[in-house]
Amino acid sequence: MPRRESPRAPDLVGLRSEYLAALGALHAATQLVHQALDDAAAALVIVRDHIEHEGMVSDLDEFISPTQLRESLSTSINDLERVRHHAQRLLFRLLHAEGMTMSDIGRTCGVSRQLVSRFINEAQ
Repeated sequence: MPRRESPRAPDLVGLRSEYLAALGALHAATQLVHQALDDAAAALVIVRDHIEHEGMVSDLDEFISPTQLRESLSTSINDLERVRHHAQRLLFRLLHAEGMTMSDIGRTCGVSRQLVSRFINEAQ
C-alpha cells in the first residue's frame, strides 16, 4: 500500500506529541508490571523452597510480604490498562486525523468500528 502524505494540521502535530508522550507512559507502565511480576515470581520461589524444606506456611509473612506483592501487582496492572486505553484512544484519533476511516481503523486494529467511534468521540 503506498504511503499517504501526512497532513500537517496543527491538531495533528499536537496529537502526535500527545501520542508520543502516551507511548512513553505506556512503556513505563509495562516496566512496572514486569517488576511486579518479577517480584511475585521471586516470592513464589521463596514460598516453594520454604515449604519443600518443611517450613510452616504460617511463617511465610516473615519471608515475603503477600499484601505488598498483591497490591503492587494489582496497581501496576490497573495503571497499565488505564495508560493503554489512553494510548489507544490517541492512536485512533491520530489515524482518523491522518485520513483513515473508522472502519479502516477498526479493521487495522482488530476492533469494531463502533469501538473506534466511541474512543475517538470520548471526552478528553
